[in-house]
Amino acid sequence: MKIIVERDGRERLIAIEPHGQGYAAVLEGRTVRIEGHVGVEMRVRIDDRPLEATVQRDGADIRVELHGRVYRFRTRDARAPKLGRRGGGADQSRGELHAPMPGLVVEVLAQVGDEVDAGSPLIVVEAMKMQNAFVAPLSGRITRIEVKPGMPVESGQLLLAVAPDGD
Repeated sequence: MKIIVERDGRERLIAIEPHGQGYAAVLEGRTVRIEGHVGVEMRVRIDDRPLEATVQRDGADIRVELHGRVYRFRTRDARAPKLGRRGGGADQSRGELHAPMPGLVVEVLAQVGDEVDAGSPLIVVEAMKMQNAFVAPLSGRITRIEVKPGMPVESGQLLLAVAPDGD
């Protein structure tokens, strides 16, 4: 799988492939081996060096806390159109939530008609062995849910829509 990671306005292409018990990641011509537990709390070995970090995902954005420092990234599938114009995985002007990368829907945490607050988790998608909770782009009422648990999704695919309060 190839993904694009953006940090501080600079985009980098990363190719990630299964390798042994983990992954091989190629970034700017350098290959690193990644093995271990990948999730919200990560305990991995990168090229046989132990590393612990906390990772949080918010749509297409990733926040990594490592050694007391916080790093923010935006990700997207290399095959997808640039999502930055839509604010990542969420189109806040229309209340739409789009998949920022391919994955498998694990859980849908709301139903059509539910009132939600901005930032409330609504859908959990698994991608690259990580479960990612996608949150409401704005406060309002859910008007459409386009996915179900067990359903594969592609980059840019509409997951759900929220009508803003007062509409």
